[in-house]
Amino acid sequence: MPFLGTGPILGSGSPTTEGIKMKNRVRKLVMGVAALATLALGGATVASAVSNGNGDAQRSDETALTGDTATKVKDAALAKTGGGTVERVETDGDGHAAYEAHVLKSDGTHVTVYVNKQFEVVGTESGRQGGPRHARGDETALTGDTATKVKDAALAKTGGGTVERVETDGDGHAAYEAHVLKSDGTHVTVYVNKQFEVVGTESGR
Repeated sequence: MPFLGTGPILGSGSPTTEGIKMKNRVRKLVMGVAALATLALGGATVASAVSNGNGDAQRSDETALTGDTATKVKDAALAKTGGGTVERVETDGDGHAAYEAHVLKSDGTHVTVYVNKQFEVVGTESGRQGGPRHARGDETALTGDTATKVKDAALAKTGGGTVERVETDGDGHAAYEAHVLKSDGTHVTVYVNKQFEVVGTESGR
């Protein structure tokens, strides 16, 4: 009988070193593609969360008004509310009217005023989606003389505006904080110490 030797038998299904290396390379490539896909999906989720913003932002199915139309809608809204600050005017995506104006009244309440194409007010709605942010669980609304002094200090710093709320500061910036809506529509948080001195400000809310 001829000697067959003891080496590997080709075609027997036994893996070769080259075959194992090839499988490892393919496995690493697949894992890399999967990791990149996961990162891409994660980035999309973060971007979506950021773009959603808060309830104060203009909706995607509504368009900001400009020019003469914006002016007429603002005038109609303020005549209806008896004054206040118009935060924005836009088309109405809910079908109440052609346009809507979001107004912050001097008493801190928010009103949405619906205006038709003839610039006539056809309805109003108190509050707004999202609304102003309320005091956190670790912050307490101020009252009485303390509230008055914090408001006065905040308005002196911002040069006027509407104080939406005053409360203790839960972040340690100061003893108190006041949230002010300025006449140009910007929001400012004013930090006030126990001596009712302004120690800092922060734009936005």
